[in-house]
Amino acid sequence: MKKFFTIIIFLIIFTLPKLGLSTLISSNGTGGGDWNSAASWNPAAIPGCYDTIAILPGDSIHVRAQVDLEACPPIVLIIAGVLNFPDNGPKLKLPCDSYINGLPGGWISAPGDDNSNKISICSIWIWESKEADLPGPFEFGIAPLPITLISFKAEIDNTSIKLVWKTAAELNNDFFTVERSQNGINFVNIADIPGSGNSSVVQDYEQYDDSPLIGTAYYRLKQTDFDGQYEYVGLLAVNFNQNDEGICTLHVYPNPCVGSCTIDLKDCPLAYDQVDIELYDALGKKIVNRIAPTSKSQDISFHLNAS
Repeated sequence: MKKFFTIIIFLIIFTLPKLGLSTLISSNGTGGGDWNSAASWNPAAIPGCYDTIAILPGDSIHVRAQVDLEACPPIVLIIAGVLNFPDNGPKLKLPCDSYINGLPGGWISAPGDDNSNKISICSIWIWESKEADLPGPFEFGIAPLPITLISFKAEIDNTSIKLVWKTAAELNNDFFTVERSQNGINFVNIADIPGSGNSSVVQDYEQYDDSPLIGTAYYRLKQTDFDGQYEYVGLLAVNFNQNDEGICTLHVYPNPCVGSCTIDLKDCPLAYDQVDIELYDALGKKIVNRIAPTSKSQDISFHLNAS
């Protein structure tokens, strides 16, 4: 009778938003000034691509000339002061997927009731000066995710489990929390890891679980903003077993798994003739179930149907 063991893989599929956020540039805190003047901003630079732009309470930023940022990645504009169009004609054009958040006390204003001052997102006019001045709170566009997660995976490192993750962009990210569960329902905090605040470059993180549970354990990644809001951005299951033949290390790549995926069993014992592969999505739905024979290389490749 052939022996086989079961590998359960939780497949997390992420939709990566088209964000490229980096530095936060705010009005100068001394009353503001013209949008196209570096002296109006802190740090002293005219806002451009990749920026998160904030108009502080008590500051007025005046759009006296065309501001065309449509060729940029998405931009976040936070208005806690006044965004003012003092002259007829100038327009503010933002790229697709941008987000405008008018806070209480914030304003968008323009002279008269003509239709020459406008604000657009993705070439769609979302505010026109023929409308009344707009007090906060208000929102235009869709609020961006606080982070763009590239991957979240686990590696067995001798007697520890090393959790590693990678982000492509972060917005107001205070810290991450790694949580562990034995049943996938009740989680406990393993560690808090500081985030990178605002970033548009790849950031790498790692955290060791030096007292891993024997058998299958579940890990999830929690992200918390500076204002205390949080969301769960990653979930995975890790099988940690020790026996007379040593520790079996399982790798699945690429992770997230899209299309073709490979299971690497090079460090696993050869005592088993078959491997029972089960893949589940983040909602617990089984999407793959197959039995594959082991081989000398102990690599198992399979293809996922995108539908």
